[in-house]
Amino acid sequence: MIIVREIDPADLALFDEWYDVLRAGAVAGREAALVVGRETLGWSLRNPGPLKRRLAVGAFEDDRVLGAMLFEYRLSDNLDTVEVEIDVPPEHRRRGIGRALWQWAVTRAATLGRTIFQAELGVPADPWPGASFAARIGFTVEHVEDHLVVPLPYDELRLDDLRAEAGPLKGYRLTSWAGMCPPEHQQAYADLHTAMDLDVPTGGMTRENVPWTVEKLEASEQRIDRNYLALVTMAHTSDGAPAGYTLIYLPRADAAHAQQDDTLVLREHRGHNLGTQLKLANLDQLAKHRKGQRFLHTWTALSNTAMQKVNNRFGFRVVEQHRELELTYPRLRPAARAVVLDPDDRILLVRFEFPSGPIWATPGLEAPPDAPHLWHQEVVAEGHAAGYDGVINDYFLVRTDPFTAEDFHGDRWWTLEELQTHDGRFSPRSLPALVQELLQHGPPTTPVPLGL
Repeated sequence: MIIVREIDPADLALFDEWYDVLRAGAVAGREAALVVGRETLGWSLRNPGPLKRRLAVGAFEDDRVLGAMLFEYRLSDNLDTVEVEIDVPPEHRRRGIGRALWQWAVTRAATLGRTIFQAELGVPADPWPGASFAARIGFTVEHVEDHLVVPLPYDELRLDDLRAEAGPLKGYRLTSWAGMCPPEHQQAYADLHTAMDLDVPTGGMTRENVPWTVEKLEASEQRIDRNYLALVTMAHTSDGAPAGYTLIYLPRADAAHAQQDDTLVLREHRGHNLGTQLKLANLDQLAKHRKGQRFLHTWTALSNTAMQKVNNRFGFRVVEQHRELELTYPRLRPAARAVVLDPDDRILLVRFEFPSGPIWATPGLEAPPDAPHLWHQEVVAEGHAAGYDGVINDYFLVRTDPFTAEDFHGDRWWTLEELQTHDGRFSPRSLPALVQELLQHGPPTTPVPLGL
Protein backbone atom coordinates (compact mmCIF):
# COMPACT_ATOMS: atom_id res chain seq x y z
CA MET A 1 0.00 0.00 0.00
CA ILE A 2 1.23 3.48 -0.88
CA ILE A 3 0.92 6.05 1.91
CA VAL A 4 1.61 9.73 1.17
CA ARG A 5 2.79 11.98 3.95
CA GLU A 6 4.88 15.05 4.61
CA ILE A 7 8.40 14.30 5.79
CA ASP A 8 10.45 16.08 8.45
CA PRO A 9 13.56 17.49 6.72
CA ALA A 10 15.29 17.52 10.11
CA ASP A 11 15.26 13.70 9.97
CA LEU A 12 18.45 13.62 7.94
CA ALA A 13 18.35 9.93 7.00
CA LEU A 14 14.77 10.20 5.78
CA PHE A 15 15.50 13.45 3.96
CA ASP A 16 18.45 11.82 2.17
CA GLU A 17 16.25 8.92 1.07
CA TRP A 18 13.56 11.31 -0.13
CA TYR A 19 16.09 13.50 -1.95
CA ASP A 20 17.63 10.50 -3.73
CA VAL A 21 14.18 9.57 -5.06
CA LEU A 22 13.43 13.16 -6.09
CA ARG A 23 16.70 13.41 -7.96
CA ALA A 24 16.43 9.97 -9.60
CA GLY A 25 13.01 10.83 -10.96
CA ALA A 26 14.07 14.29 -12.11
CA VAL A 27 17.23 13.32 -14.02
CA ALA A 28 16.03 10.08 -15.67
CA GLY A 29 16.50 10.26 -19.43
CA ARG A 30 17.70 13.86 -19.46
CA GLU A 31 21.10 14.86 -20.78
CA ALA A 32 21.62 17.97 -18.69
CA ALA A 33 19.02 18.01 -15.92
CA LEU A 34 19.64 20.72 -13.36
CA VAL A 35 18.35 19.68 -9.92
CA VAL A 36 18.73 21.74 -6.76
CA GLY A 37 21.52 20.30 -4.63
CA ARG A 38 20.96 18.11 -1.58
CA GLU A 39 22.56 20.53 0.87
CA THR A 40 20.85 23.56 -0.68
CA LEU A 41 17.36 22.05 -0.64
CA GLY A 42 17.79 20.55 2.82
CA TRP A 43 18.85 23.89 4.28
CA SER A 44 15.93 25.66 2.60
CA LEU A 45 13.40 23.16 3.96
CA ARG A 46 14.85 23.25 7.47
CA ASN A 47 15.09 27.05 7.54
CA PRO A 48 11.83 28.43 6.08
CA GLY A 49 11.89 32.09 5.07
CA PRO A 50 9.19 34.73 5.40
CA LEU A 51 8.20 34.76 1.72
CA LYS A 52 7.69 31.11 0.76
CA ARG A 53 6.83 27.77 2.37
CA ARG A 54 8.28 24.56 0.92
CA LEU A 55 7.12 21.09 1.94
CA ALA A 56 8.81 17.75 1.24
CA VAL A 57 6.22 15.03 0.62
CA GLY A 58 6.94 11.34 0.13
CA ALA A 59 5.03 8.34 -1.19
CA PHE A 60 5.91 5.39 1.04
CA GLU A 61 5.55 1.63 0.69
CA ASP A 62 6.69 -0.47 3.66
CA ASP A 63 8.61 2.57 4.98
CA ARG A 64 10.48 2.97 1.67
CA VAL A 65 10.20 6.20 -0.29
CA LEU A 66 9.14 5.44 -3.87
CA GLY A 67 8.02 8.89 -5.02
CA ALA A 68 8.81 12.47 -4.00
CA MET A 69 7.03 15.80 -4.28
CA LEU A 70 8.12 19.36 -3.56
CA PHE A 71 5.05 21.46 -2.70
CA GLU A 72 5.57 25.24 -2.48
CA TYR A 73 3.44 28.32 -1.93
CA ARG A 74 4.13 32.00 -1.41
CA LEU A 75 3.12 33.77 1.77
CA SER A 76 2.90 37.46 0.79
CA ASP A 77 1.89 37.44 -2.89
CA ASN A 78 0.38 35.07 -5.46
CA LEU A 79 -1.88 33.84 -2.66
CA ASP A 80 -4.08 31.72 -4.93
CA THR A 81 -1.17 29.70 -6.32
CA VAL A 82 0.83 26.59 -5.40
CA GLU A 83 3.83 25.11 -7.21
CA VAL A 84 4.31 21.35 -7.43
CA GLU A 85 7.12 19.08 -8.59
CA ILE A 86 6.40 15.35 -8.64
CA ASP A 87 9.23 12.90 -9.33
CA VAL A 88 9.01 9.12 -9.51
CA PRO A 89 12.03 7.03 -10.59
CA PRO A 90 11.42 4.95 -13.74
CA GLU A 91 11.36 1.62 -11.88
CA HIS A 92 8.40 2.75 -9.77
CA ARG A 93 6.31 4.43 -12.47
CA ARG A 94 2.90 3.27 -13.73
CA ARG A 95 1.84 2.17 -10.24
CA GLY A 96 -0.29 5.19 -9.36
CA ILE A 97 2.41 6.78 -7.19
CA GLY A 98 2.44 10.08 -9.06
CA ARG A 99 -1.36 10.18 -8.96
CA ALA A 100 -1.37 9.58 -5.18
CA LEU A 101 1.08 12.44 -4.68
CA TRP A 102 -1.09 14.65 -6.89
CA GLN A 103 -4.20 13.80 -4.83
CA TRP A 104 -2.32 14.89 -1.70
CA ALA A 105 -1.42 18.18 -3.43
CA VAL A 106 -5.03 18.82 -4.46
CA THR A 107 -6.28 18.26 -0.92
CA ARG A 108 -3.57 20.40 0.68
CA ALA A 109 -4.14 23.24 -1.82
CA ALA A 110 -7.87 23.14 -1.03
CA THR A 111 -7.05 23.31 2.68
CA LEU A 112 -4.99 26.42 1.97
CA GLY A 113 -7.79 27.91 -0.14
CA ARG A 114 -5.65 27.93 -3.31
CA THR A 115 -6.88 26.97 -6.76
CA ILE A 116 -4.04 27.61 -9.25
CA PHE A 117 -1.41 24.89 -9.67
CA GLN A 118 1.84 25.63 -11.48
CA ALA A 119 4.64 23.29 -12.52
CA GLU A 120 7.83 23.27 -14.56
CA LEU A 121 9.12 20.45 -16.75
CA GLY A 122 12.34 19.72 -18.58
CA VAL A 123 11.32 17.92 -21.79
CA PRO A 124 14.11 16.59 -24.03
CA ALA A 125 11.74 14.86 -26.47
CA ASP A 126 8.09 14.13 -27.21
CA PRO A 127 6.39 12.04 -26.00
CA TRP A 128 7.82 12.47 -22.50
CA PRO A 129 6.52 10.69 -19.35
CA GLY A 130 6.29 13.81 -17.20
CA ALA A 131 4.54 15.79 -19.93
CA SER A 132 2.06 12.96 -20.55
CA PHE A 133 1.30 12.67 -16.82
CA ALA A 134 0.75 16.42 -16.51
CA ALA A 135 -1.57 16.43 -19.53
CA ARG A 136 -3.66 13.58 -18.08
CA ILE A 137 -4.13 15.56 -14.87
CA GLY A 138 -5.29 18.57 -16.86
CA PHE A 139 -2.26 20.89 -16.98
CA THR A 140 -1.78 23.04 -20.06
CA VAL A 141 1.52 24.42 -21.36
CA GLU A 142 1.50 28.19 -20.95
CA HIS A 143 5.11 29.11 -21.68
CA VAL A 144 8.09 27.44 -23.35
CA GLU A 145 11.78 28.26 -23.10
CA ASP A 146 14.90 26.63 -24.46
CA HIS A 147 17.17 25.14 -21.82
CA LEU A 148 20.71 25.72 -23.11
CA VAL A 149 24.14 24.61 -21.91
CA VAL A 150 27.72 25.60 -22.68
CA PRO A 151 30.76 23.67 -21.36
CA LEU A 152 33.18 25.21 -18.86
CA PRO A 153 35.86 26.48 -18.75
CA TYR A 154 34.76 28.83 -21.48
CA ASP A 155 36.35 28.71 -24.91
CA GLU A 156 38.77 31.66 -24.68
CA LEU A 157 39.15 31.91 -28.44
CA ARG A 158 35.38 32.38 -28.77
CA LEU A 159 35.44 35.02 -26.03
CA ASP A 160 38.30 36.85 -27.75
CA ASP A 161 36.31 36.91 -30.97
CA LEU A 162 33.25 38.23 -29.11
CA ARG A 163 35.31 40.96 -27.42
CA ALA A 164 36.74 42.05 -30.75
CA GLU A 165 33.29 42.01 -32.35
CA ALA A 166 31.76 44.01 -29.49
CA GLY A 167 34.48 46.65 -29.57
CA PRO A 168 34.99 49.27 -26.84
CA LEU A 169 32.08 50.15 -24.57
CA LYS A 170 30.95 53.71 -25.33
CA GLY A 171 28.61 55.85 -23.24
CA TYR A 172 28.31 53.30 -20.43
CA ARG A 173 30.37 51.87 -17.60
CA LEU A 174 30.18 48.45 -15.98
CA THR A 175 30.31 47.56 -12.28
CA SER A 176 30.80 43.97 -11.15
CA TRP A 177 30.58 42.28 -7.75
CA ALA A 178 30.47 38.79 -6.24
CA GLY A 179 28.08 38.06 -3.39
CA MET A 180 25.74 40.61 -1.82
CA CYS A 181 24.94 43.82 -3.66
CA PRO A 182 27.01 46.79 -2.41
CA PRO A 183 24.83 49.29 -0.51
CA GLU A 184 25.43 52.07 -3.01
CA HIS A 185 23.86 49.98 -5.81
CA GLN A 186 20.95 48.40 -3.90
CA GLN A 187 18.20 50.74 -5.03
CA ALA A 188 19.25 50.63 -8.68
CA TYR A 189 19.59 46.83 -8.51
CA ALA A 190 16.15 46.47 -6.92
CA ASP A 191 14.65 48.68 -9.65
CA LEU A 192 16.29 46.54 -12.33
CA HIS A 193 14.81 43.38 -10.74
CA THR A 194 11.36 44.98 -10.93
CA ALA A 195 11.94 45.83 -14.58
CA MET A 196 13.12 42.28 -15.24
CA ASP A 197 9.94 40.81 -13.73
CA LEU A 198 7.85 43.02 -15.99
CA ASP A 199 9.95 42.43 -19.12
CA VAL A 200 10.60 38.67 -19.04
CA PRO A 201 8.18 36.63 -21.21
CA THR A 202 5.86 34.41 -19.15
CA GLY A 203 3.28 33.36 -21.73
CA GLY A 204 -0.08 32.64 -20.14
CA MET A 205 1.25 31.95 -16.65
CA THR A 206 -0.57 33.66 -13.79
CA ARG A 207 1.88 36.02 -12.10
CA GLU A 208 1.42 38.76 -9.55
CA ASN A 209 4.50 40.95 -9.90
CA VAL A 210 5.39 42.76 -6.70
CA PRO A 211 7.91 45.62 -7.00
CA TRP A 212 11.33 44.97 -5.49
CA THR A 213 12.38 47.11 -2.56
CA VAL A 214 15.80 47.32 -0.96
CA GLU A 215 14.42 45.37 2.00
CA LYS A 216 13.10 42.60 -0.27
CA LEU A 217 16.42 42.52 -2.14
CA GLU A 218 18.41 42.19 1.09
CA ALA A 219 16.18 39.41 2.43
CA SER A 220 16.38 37.49 -0.84
CA GLU A 221 20.16 37.86 -1.16
CA GLN A 222 20.78 36.79 2.43
CA ARG A 223 18.97 33.48 1.85
CA ILE A 224 20.56 32.91 -1.56
CA ASP A 225 24.07 33.70 -0.32
CA ARG A 226 23.95 30.73 2.03
CA ASN A 227 24.08 28.32 -0.92
CA TYR A 228 25.04 30.34 -4.01
CA LEU A 229 27.66 32.91 -4.90
CA ALA A 230 25.95 35.58 -7.00
CA LEU A 231 28.10 37.08 -9.77
CA VAL A 232 26.62 40.34 -11.00
CA THR A 233 27.59 42.94 -13.58
CA MET A 234 25.55 46.13 -13.88
CA ALA A 235 25.61 48.71 -16.65
CA HIS A 236 25.28 52.44 -15.89
CA THR A 237 25.01 55.43 -18.13
CA SER A 238 27.72 58.08 -17.96
CA ASP A 239 25.58 60.00 -15.45
CA GLY A 240 25.09 56.92 -13.25
CA ALA A 241 21.58 55.79 -14.22
CA PRO A 242 21.12 51.99 -14.33
CA ALA A 243 20.86 50.54 -17.83
CA GLY A 244 20.93 46.76 -17.32
CA TYR A 245 22.49 43.82 -15.51
CA THR A 246 23.35 40.16 -15.78
CA LEU A 247 23.49 37.52 -13.04
CA ILE A 248 25.19 34.14 -12.67
CA TYR A 249 24.63 31.81 -9.71
CA LEU A 250 27.59 29.67 -8.71
CA PRO A 251 26.37 26.91 -6.35
CA ARG A 252 28.65 26.52 -3.35
CA ALA A 253 28.05 22.77 -3.08
CA ASP A 254 27.56 21.75 -6.73
CA ALA A 255 30.76 20.77 -8.47
CA ALA A 256 29.20 20.43 -11.93
CA HIS A 257 26.77 23.24 -12.70
CA ALA A 258 26.57 27.03 -12.78
CA GLN A 259 23.47 28.99 -13.76
CA GLN A 260 23.25 32.02 -16.03
CA ASP A 261 20.13 33.65 -14.64
CA ASP A 262 18.80 37.13 -15.52
CA THR A 263 20.12 39.30 -18.31
CA LEU A 264 18.29 42.58 -18.82
CA VAL A 265 18.95 45.69 -20.87
CA LEU A 266 16.34 48.40 -20.37
CA ARG A 267 14.44 49.14 -23.56
CA GLU A 268 15.79 52.67 -23.93
CA HIS A 269 19.36 51.35 -23.86
CA ARG A 270 19.04 48.51 -26.35
CA GLY A 271 20.92 48.51 -29.63
CA HIS A 272 24.32 49.35 -28.05
CA ASN A 273 25.56 45.75 -27.66
CA LEU A 274 25.13 46.05 -23.89
CA GLY A 275 23.86 42.45 -23.50
CA THR A 276 27.10 41.11 -24.96
CA GLN A 277 29.25 43.49 -22.92
CA LEU A 278 27.48 42.53 -19.70
CA LYS A 279 27.87 38.81 -20.35
CA LEU A 280 31.55 39.13 -21.27
CA ALA A 281 32.33 41.04 -18.07
CA ASN A 282 30.43 38.56 -15.92
CA LEU A 283 32.17 35.61 -17.57
CA ASP A 284 35.44 37.18 -16.45
CA GLN A 285 34.05 36.97 -12.90
CA LEU A 286 33.02 33.37 -13.45
CA ALA A 287 36.56 32.47 -14.52
CA LYS A 288 37.89 33.93 -11.26
CA HIS A 289 35.41 32.29 -8.90
CA ARG A 290 34.62 28.99 -10.63
CA LYS A 291 35.62 25.92 -8.63
CA GLY A 292 35.52 23.22 -11.24
CA GLN A 293 31.95 23.59 -12.48
CA ARG A 294 31.75 21.98 -15.92
CA PHE A 295 28.53 23.42 -17.35
CA LEU A 296 26.83 26.81 -17.53
CA HIS A 297 23.05 26.64 -17.95
CA THR A 298 20.64 29.28 -19.17
CA TRP A 299 16.99 29.52 -20.25
CA THR A 300 15.55 31.72 -22.99
CA ALA A 301 11.98 32.08 -24.23
CA LEU A 302 11.36 30.92 -27.78
CA SER A 303 9.88 34.36 -28.45
CA ASN A 304 13.01 36.21 -27.28
CA THR A 305 14.80 36.19 -30.62
CA ALA A 306 17.37 38.81 -29.62
CA MET A 307 18.63 36.81 -26.64
CA GLN A 308 18.46 33.59 -28.67
CA LYS A 309 20.96 35.15 -31.10
CA VAL A 310 23.21 36.28 -28.25
CA ASN A 311 23.18 32.80 -26.70
CA ASN A 312 24.05 31.23 -30.04
CA ARG A 313 27.03 33.55 -30.43
CA PHE A 314 28.20 32.58 -26.94
CA GLY A 315 28.16 28.89 -27.87
CA PHE A 316 25.10 27.75 -25.94
CA ARG A 317 23.46 24.55 -27.18
CA VAL A 318 19.80 23.62 -26.69
CA VAL A 319 19.47 20.40 -24.65
CA GLU A 320 15.72 20.36 -23.92
CA GLN A 321 12.59 22.45 -23.65
CA HIS A 322 11.70 24.05 -20.35
CA ARG A 323 7.91 24.14 -20.11
CA GLU A 324 5.82 26.05 -17.62
CA LEU A 325 2.39 24.59 -16.99
CA GLU A 326 -0.74 25.71 -15.17
CA LEU A 327 -4.02 24.22 -14.02
CA THR A 328 -6.90 26.08 -12.37
CA TYR A 329 -9.15 24.11 -10.06
CA PRO A 330 -12.62 24.95 -8.78
CA ARG A 331 -12.73 26.03 -5.15
CA LEU A 332 -13.42 22.77 -3.29
CA ARG A 333 -14.13 22.22 0.39
CA PRO A 334 -11.80 19.50 1.73
CA ALA A 335 -12.98 16.83 4.14
CA ALA A 336 -11.54 13.61 5.54
CA ARG A 337 -14.09 10.82 5.93
CA ALA A 338 -13.91 7.54 7.84
CA VAL A 339 -14.82 4.15 6.46
CA VAL A 340 -15.45 2.69 9.92
CA LEU A 341 -15.63 -1.12 9.99
CA ASP A 342 -16.27 -3.25 13.08
CA PRO A 343 -14.97 -6.83 13.59
CA ASP A 344 -18.03 -8.18 11.75
CA ASP A 345 -17.24 -5.98 8.71
CA ARG A 346 -20.23 -3.73 9.32
CA ILE A 347 -19.81 -0.13 8.19
CA LEU A 348 -20.96 2.90 10.17
CA LEU A 349 -23.00 5.40 8.12
CA VAL A 350 -24.66 8.68 9.05
CA ARG A 351 -28.00 9.88 7.73
CA PHE A 352 -28.16 13.33 6.12
CA GLU A 353 -31.47 14.96 5.24
CA PHE A 354 -31.88 16.88 1.97
CA PRO A 355 -34.96 18.31 0.21
CA SER A 356 -34.58 15.54 -2.36
CA GLY A 357 -34.52 12.88 0.35
CA PRO A 358 -32.06 11.27 2.80
CA ILE A 359 -28.52 10.18 1.95
CA TRP A 360 -26.40 7.78 3.98
CA ALA A 361 -22.71 8.70 4.05
CA THR A 362 -19.54 7.98 5.98
CA PRO A 363 -18.77 10.20 9.00
CA GLY A 364 -16.13 12.89 8.97
CA LEU A 365 -12.96 12.60 10.98
CA GLU A 366 -9.43 13.82 11.47
CA ALA A 367 -7.46 11.31 9.47
CA PRO A 368 -5.28 9.19 11.77
CA PRO A 369 -1.59 9.05 10.83
CA ASP A 370 -0.83 6.40 8.20
CA ALA A 371 -4.47 5.21 8.04
CA PRO A 372 -5.06 3.35 4.75
CA HIS A 373 -6.21 5.93 2.20
CA LEU A 374 -8.95 4.18 0.25
CA TRP A 375 -10.64 6.65 -2.06
CA HIS A 376 -10.22 10.23 -3.28
CA GLN A 377 -13.37 11.99 -4.43
CA GLU A 378 -13.66 15.36 -6.20
CA VAL A 379 -17.17 16.63 -6.85
CA VAL A 380 -18.04 19.93 -8.52
CA ALA A 381 -21.72 20.70 -7.95
CA GLU A 382 -24.03 23.37 -6.65
CA GLY A 383 -25.47 23.30 -3.17
CA HIS A 384 -22.30 23.00 -1.13
CA ALA A 385 -21.04 25.37 1.55
CA ALA A 386 -21.04 29.05 0.64
CA GLY A 387 -17.92 30.11 -1.20
CA TYR A 388 -17.18 26.64 -2.60
CA ASP A 389 -17.82 25.04 -5.97
CA GLY A 390 -17.83 21.50 -4.60
CA VAL A 391 -16.05 19.12 -2.26
CA ILE A 392 -12.98 16.93 -1.92
CA ASN A 393 -13.54 13.83 0.20
CA ASP A 394 -10.61 11.64 1.18
CA TYR A 395 -11.74 8.32 2.65
CA PHE A 396 -9.61 6.48 5.23
CA LEU A 397 -10.09 3.01 6.71
CA VAL A 398 -10.72 2.82 10.47
CA ARG A 399 -11.13 -0.53 12.23
CA THR A 400 -12.91 -0.42 15.60
CA ASP A 401 -15.28 -2.21 17.95
CA PRO A 402 -18.95 -1.27 17.47
CA PHE A 403 -20.16 1.83 19.30
CA THR A 404 -23.07 4.23 19.36
CA ALA A 405 -22.22 7.51 17.66
CA GLU A 406 -24.05 9.81 20.07
CA ASP A 407 -23.03 12.99 18.24
CA PHE A 408 -24.78 11.91 15.04
CA HIS A 409 -28.47 12.07 14.19
CA GLY A 410 -29.47 8.89 12.43
CA ASP A 411 -26.34 6.72 12.54
CA ARG A 412 -26.45 3.01 11.77
CA TRP A 413 -24.18 0.00 11.30
CA TRP A 414 -24.72 -1.72 7.94
CA THR A 415 -23.81 -5.18 6.67
CA LEU A 416 -22.69 -5.55 3.06
CA GLU A 417 -25.97 -7.29 2.22
CA GLU A 418 -27.94 -4.40 3.69
CA LEU A 419 -25.96 -1.95 1.59
CA GLN A 420 -26.58 -3.95 -1.55
CA THR A 421 -30.35 -4.32 -1.00
CA HIS A 422 -31.08 -0.78 0.22
CA ASP A 423 -33.21 1.21 -2.25
CA GLY A 424 -32.08 4.63 -0.97
CA ARG A 425 -29.07 6.78 -1.78
CA PHE A 426 -25.47 6.64 -0.57
CA SER A 427 -22.54 8.99 -0.83
CA PRO A 428 -20.53 8.08 -2.75
CA ARG A 429 -23.20 6.54 -4.94
CA SER A 430 -21.10 3.44 -5.61
CA LEU A 431 -20.54 2.80 -1.87
CA PRO A 432 -21.96 -0.79 -1.86
CA ALA A 433 -19.62 -1.84 -4.69
CA LEU A 434 -16.68 -0.04 -3.09
CA VAL A 435 -17.25 -1.74 0.26
CA GLN A 436 -17.60 -5.12 -1.44
CA GLU A 437 -14.27 -4.58 -3.23
CA LEU A 438 -12.64 -3.49 0.04
CA LEU A 439 -13.87 -6.55 1.97
CA GLN A 440 -12.92 -8.98 -0.79
CA HIS A 441 -9.51 -7.61 -1.75
CA GLY A 442 -8.43 -5.28 1.05
CA PRO A 443 -7.34 -1.64 0.74
CA PRO A 444 -6.14 -0.55 -2.72
CA THR A 445 -2.46 0.08 -3.34
CA THR A 446 -3.18 3.73 -4.11
CA PRO A 447 -6.38 5.73 -3.48
CA VAL A 448 -9.12 5.04 -6.01
CA PRO A 449 -10.41 8.24 -7.68
CA LEU A 450 -14.18 8.57 -7.36
CA GLY A 451 -16.87 10.59 -9.05
CA LEU A 452 -20.17 11.56 -7.48
